[in-house]
Amino acid sequence: MIFNESPRRKQINELVAWGHWFALANILMALVISSVYLLSSPISSSPISIVYMLVTWIGHISFITFFGFVVLLLPLCYKIKQPRILRVFGSAIAAIGLALLAFDALLYNKTGFHISFSSAALLRSETEGHMGAFNWLQWFYLLLLVVIWLMFQLVLANAIHKRIKRFMKVHIGTYVSTAFVFCFVVSHAIHVWADAKLYAPVLQQDNMLPLSYPATAKTLMSRIGVFDLKDYKQRQNLQFNDDNYSFDYPPKPIYCSVDATQKLLFLSLRNDTLSSAPLGLMDNGFHFVSTTLKTDYLMSAVYGLPQAFLPSVANTQPVTLALSKAFNLDVSMYNHETSNQDDAQNKPFYSGNWSSFSSKLNEQSSGLFMATVTNEELASIDLQALSVTTKILFVAKPEDSAYHKLYSNLALKTDMSTTEDIAPTILTELGCNAAPDNYSIGQALQSPTRAWAVSTQGRHLIVVHKGLITEVSKNGSFEIRNYMTNEKVLTEIDTNLLSRSIKHITEFSKQ
Repeated sequence: MIFNESPRRKQINELVAWGHWFALANILMALVISSVYLLSSPISSSPISIVYMLVTWIGHISFITFFGFVVLLLPLCYKIKQPRILRVFGSAIAAIGLALLAFDALLYNKTGFHISFSSAALLRSETEGHMGAFNWLQWFYLLLLVVIWLMFQLVLANAIHKRIKRFMKVHIGTYVSTAFVFCFVVSHAIHVWADAKLYAPVLQQDNMLPLSYPATAKTLMSRIGVFDLKDYKQRQNLQFNDDNYSFDYPPKPIYCSVDATQKLLFLSLRNDTLSSAPLGLMDNGFHFVSTTLKTDYLMSAVYGLPQAFLPSVANTQPVTLALSKAFNLDVSMYNHETSNQDDAQNKPFYSGNWSSFSSKLNEQSSGLFMATVTNEELASIDLQALSVTTKILFVAKPEDSAYHKLYSNLALKTDMSTTEDIAPTILTELGCNAAPDNYSIGQALQSPTRAWAVSTQGRHLIVVHKGLITEVSKNGSFEIRNYMTNEKVLTEIDTNLLSRSIKHITEFSKQ
């Protein structure tokens, strides 16, 4: 007896085959688009990390693309009887999916984090300024691009449908699926090994791709009894990976002028506490000062760079001083912590003693003055009288406070700052309109562009945001503290903000 295949069953087989070929075409396009993630990430430092990067890229992108086909498009192949309607639905789904992937890739390239609910607030704050600058013509071009992309998907879907009988005779499905599955499995296997060995070149790629949750030794191997979780945590706490930053300073040319008639003073009360608020100055809130900065504190302030960057720029004149001197603005610097030391490294930047520094400060009508002082030295100058003719930035830790504060008579729009913000704030006040990102990782406090700040403390990364200090070691362990009380806070780490901060600090050194 011969059973003929029903027309409906034949149609379903053709639609499913069309769906598979359409999915394969979109997987290839997704791989092209997602190559932005690879180009935006640091170059892998070992053969195994390069292999991992490639197999996880191919395996993960093909998996999420095919998973989208299985969940969103495959059921429609059995429900919709009109192939034309199915192609329209499939094209719309593919266009939206790949557009989101492209947007996420561009977002990752710019900020270091992916689209997610947890990153929504950060994403909004980062993009609202750029979106607000769009005019109607730019919005029109964006809409036109969306329409063109959708039309391309429709053309692709129709082209595959017209040739589906020919494609059904090409039996490559087993080979293609095997290759994708192999890459997917191998990438997770390598990550399990790297997690067990704390192999940083592989683990540093955890946040490279969207929706990526690689298998770990902690969760997998410990369940089957072949991994000692206690030993892992002990080795994790002891492990340290010291990065050495080396780059040209400044990373980009600086083109701006400085007003030589200005008089500006930056003071820091380093090893003493402030007994009372300075008269004539406003309290601008929390100011982060790394506890590991000692005699190099003033260097960090004048360069606008964290401690980890200072060894790479120690023999180069800070932009703050170079521009001031280039426009004949007199510069005087005093560092109490090195005033009595034969510090060859700091000699080019510090001149005279406190007596000569304070005399010039009181007598000159213009100039840039920067100093770290004691309470005794601070008492020898009248800040209230100086505030009438001098622009002042003053960092000190009040007796009744657990943290440093920034006092100033400038029009600052912030209640949180760091040492790295001092140089951009000074140059902006002196009339330099160069972008702070060209010479510093800080921001000008007269018009801050970020609600968060990043710095380093020793060999740890510091992120300051919404009243919290997040301190992260190189191996990923972290501690979150309330900066008002310096007490530990039990809360989830904001991985999107952490990625954005790492992106900001590493991009500077690679400009």
